[in-house]
Amino acid sequence: MIDVNLGPALWLSQAVAPHMQRQGSGAIVHVTARPGIEPSGGMAAYSLSKAALVYLIRILDIELRPQGIRVNAVAPQLLDTPANRAMLPAETMAHAVAPEVIADLIAFLVSDAAAPVSGTIVPAYGA
Repeated sequence: MIDVNLGPALWLSQAVAPHMQRQGSGAIVHVTARPGIEPSGGMAAYSLSKAALVYLIRILDIELRPQGIRVNAVAPQLLDTPANRAMLPAETMAHAVAPEVIADLIAFLVSDAAAPVSGTIVPAYGA
């Protein structure tokens, strides 16, 4: 789980940060998950990897914001995907969020409209 949920975020951030530092601005947005913010039983490895990602986002914000680079994340609880629909009950899926909604949140966070937003984890928990 660490290799899947934390490693790529760290490596991608390390790869893009020097380019953004040279231009004096940029926005990095990662996708974490509610279990990384609010632990739940039966998901120790997943929750720990997402919690580590939340902490990485906050550290990167502290380190990169002075150079004009914003770092944020979106934290869905459950995505409305065909795979999730196939294995989860309808009452659970009633609270799922469409991937397009997450994409819209990410697009907002990288836009100029979100210029004052940095170091935040945007919850996207559904209805």
